[in-house]
Amino acid sequence: MNEISIIEAVKILRSKNKNIAFIDIRKRQKYVQGFAFGSINCEVAKLNHHLLDLVPNTKTTILFIGVENETNKKKIFKVLNKFSFKNYFTIRGDYNEWIKNRLPFWKGEYTFSKAFGEWVEKSSNIKNIFPDELKKIHKKNNFFQIDTRPKSEFEKFTLPFSHHCSGGELPIFLNNNLNTKKTYIVHCAGRTRSIIAYQTLKDFNFKNKKFVLNGGTQNWVLSGYKRVYNNKSKLNKTKINLVKDLNLSKEISKKFKIPASFKSVHDPDNYFFQINSEIKNFQNIKGWRNLNATTLIQNTDKFIASTLSKIFVYSFVPSSSLFSVIWLRRMGYNAIWQVKKPRSVNRRYQPIKIDPTYFFPKRHLGNKNHSRGYLNWEHSLIPTINRWGCRYPWISANNFNLKNPENIIYKVYRNF
Repeated sequence: MNEISIIEAVKILRSKNKNIAFIDIRKRQKYVQGFAFGSINCEVAKLNHHLLDLVPNTKTTILFIGVENETNKKKIFKVLNKFSFKNYFTIRGDYNEWIKNRLPFWKGEYTFSKAFGEWVEKSSNIKNIFPDELKKIHKKNNFFQIDTRPKSEFEKFTLPFSHHCSGGELPIFLNNNLNTKKTYIVHCAGRTRSIIAYQTLKDFNFKNKKFVLNGGTQNWVLSGYKRVYNNKSKLNKTKINLVKDLNLSKEISKKFKIPASFKSVHDPDNYFFQINSEIKNFQNIKGWRNLNATTLIQNTDKFIASTLSKIFVYSFVPSSSLFSVIWLRRMGYNAIWQVKKPRSVNRRYQPIKIDPTYFFPKRHLGNKNHSRGYLNWEHSLIPTINRWGCRYPWISANNFNLKNPENIIYKVYRNF
């Protein structure tokens, strides 16, 4: 293994035009308690199955941390050699040197996406409503309340009066079921996905009065109210018009200057994501990873490790793939809207299981201390990035020009 100093490691992370992947190989339980900013977690035992999915281009420069011992180095080298990676490094002194030099270090699960959600709220005009206010609205009949999580989460628990529609399908759902007189209230279990949903309504030109339920189902419980359980999603009964959806999507893509592809791409060095639909079942395209749009944005570091690789996103529901591309570009990724149905790609993605919750693990089980701690942690993320000298980590949510995204890793480490 090629071992470099902490100074050389930071130089790599400060590279604006170099495609890099920063990977922490420790066990998930340990990773969430504290990790280097920008590092994604792939346990050493899982590298053989997931490295090519996370880093599709073998020319990418990979920086490993959390290596800890020679046995792990040998395991890493074996996998890298198998897939013909050439540019890879470990850090001399590993986390001891990282902490000693006071380099960016934080904790949590899917922290990158969570911090991004906090930035969206800070950089846009997101209007919040709190549980006591929502309780009063429930006595009226002029609101439409949407749980923006995937179906599997909605059906475990939600709030009274909530309808189900995952964030990525809001445009097609509301475009076919629009009631301009209703006030829209969006929520998730915490903050990120409802903030994304609110901004999506703005992005796609829905003019209704709208609010985010601050803190979602967790804050609802903290305020002394009860959730409802075992609801059934009725989203699959929604009538949709794909022609109308495509016309809306083309209009919005021009608004944000989104790059689009109208031909099939076969280069396996790219990422290929097919956004699935909870409204209607469509055919899976071979070689494209199939997943929920909201999951891709909420759990980005489970699927993407490279800073500059192209990310092609397709869906039979055009607005769902466009939703994903808009948000990925805001996050600093080189995402491209695949408009035309693509052909299969010579790739085989390994199944990914979303990890158990190790960070405030009882927050969805009614434990108020865990819920309160988790929400406070989310609020702390942007102040933490600001303390590192990065005042504008991502493009403002009010900026319509998404032509040239910049990765936040470069933005943070150029200050060190």
